Amino acid sequence: MDKINLCMLAPEFLPVWGGTGSYTIELIKSLPKNVDVHVVTLKRDLPGMSHSTFGENELRSIFKRDIQVHPVSSSKETFFYNLPFQMACYKEIPRLHKEFNFDIIHSHLCHMPDVFLQILHGIHVPTVLTVHGTIQSLRAHALLARSMFGDLESSEDSILRFYPIIRFLQQKYVKRVSRLIAVSDMTRKLALEDLNVRKEKVTLVYNGVDTELFRWPPDEQLEKKYSEPTVVYVGRLIAKKGINILIDAMPEVLKKFKDTQFLFIGSGNISAYKKIIRSKGIPDKNFSFLGHLGYFERQKILQKTTVFVNPSFFENCSISILEAMSCGCSVVACNVGGNPELIESGQNGLLVPAFDRKKLSASILSLLENETFNKSISRNARKTVEEKFSSIKSAKETCAVYDQTLSNQ
Repeated sequence: MDKINLCMLAPEFLPVWGGTGSYTIELIKSLPKNVDVHVVTLKRDLPGMSHSTFGENELRSIFKRDIQVHPVSSSKETFFYNLPFQMACYKEIPRLHKEFNFDIIHSHLCHMPDVFLQILHGIHVPTVLTVHGTIQSLRAHALLARSMFGDLESSEDSILRFYPIIRFLQQKYVKRVSRLIAVSDMTRKLALEDLNVRKEKVTLVYNGVDTELFRWPPDEQLEKKYSEPTVVYVGRLIAKKGINILIDAMPEVLKKFKDTQFLFIGSGNISAYKKIIRSKGIPDKNFSFLGHLGYFERQKILQKTTVFVNPSFFENCSISILEAMSCGCSVVACNVGGNPELIESGQNGLLVPAFDRKKLSASILSLLENETFNKSISRNARKTVEEKFSSIKSAKETCAVYDQTLSNQ
C-alpha cells in the first residue's frame, strides 16, 4: 500500500466518550505507519469529564505514533455541538486540505461532521463513511426509551425534535460519499434499508479493541475477582442504555449475594440514578458511580470485574462489550442489534431478552454462583476478541477499504 494522507474527522475524540470516540482511538492506534493521520476534532469541556488536551506527550502515550490534531471548534454539551462542528469543518477542512493534500477523508454516521462540505461541494476528496447507526434507528430507539421510561436525556430528546431535517440531510449526504463501512452485519443491513445505497458500496468491518491494553488479568487479581463479586456497567447514563433495567435487577442479585458491588462507569445524571437505587432499599455500600473514566482507567476496573452487564436495548457493535471480553470479563447483554455477532450465548457470554429484569438478574446470578462456568465464559470471551475483534484486524480491513476507494478514483 502506498503512503496515504488521512483526514480523520473525530466528533468524539479526547477525552474518550461514546462508541465513535473509542472506535476512532482504536483505529488510529492500529493503522500502519504509512498512513499519516490528521485528526480534525473539537475541544470538549463536559461535566464530570477531563478537558480535551492534545499535548504531544499525551498523544504519544495513547497512540504510540505521531499524529497531527486540528481542533476547529469547542463544546460543553453532547448534541448541539454538532452544528458548530459541522460548520467549522466546512470552513477549515478546505484550508487544511490545501496545506496537507489529503488522500482520504474518514467520517462517521450519524454525526456527519462533513455534511455541509459534501452537500455544498466544498471539497473533492474521496470519503469513507463508517456507519455507527442511522437517524431512523436512533429515532426508533429514542421513542422506545420514552415509552418505557418517560424522561429522555437531552440528546435523545433532540433527535426526536430535529428528526425530519437530520433525515433529509442524511439522505443527501450519503449520496456524496465514496464508500461505507458497516461495523456489524446488522448495521450493514440497516444501511442498505435506511440509506438506500447499493450493497457493493458497503463493506463490513467489525469494531476492534487493543488486546494488549485490554488484556487478561494478572494472576494476583484473579482470586480477588471471584471472591469479591463485582458487577460493572460502562456507558452513558441514559434511558436507551437500559440502566433502569439493571437497577431493577439489583435487589434479586443482592438477596443471594449481599456483598456484591455494582459499579456504574459513565457520565450522566448520577444523582437521579442514585435516588432510584436508594428508593429500592439498596444501601450505599452496594453501589458506586465512578463517573467518566479515562482511556487507561477502564481496563483496570474491567480486570477486576466478576460480571459485566450491558443492558442496552440497541447496540450496533458495542466496543464496551469487546473491551470487557478482551479483559476476560463474563458479559451479560441483551439479545439485540449486533450483540449476537459478538456473543454466542452460553459459550463466551450470555444473552437475555431486552427489558427482562428477571432473566437479567438470573443470568448475573448464574455467573456469581458457578465460578467454573464463569471462568469458562471468561476464557472463551478473551479468545473470541483475539481471533475476531482486535484493533489490528479492524485497521487492516479498513486500510483495504481505503485502497479500494483510491483505486476507483
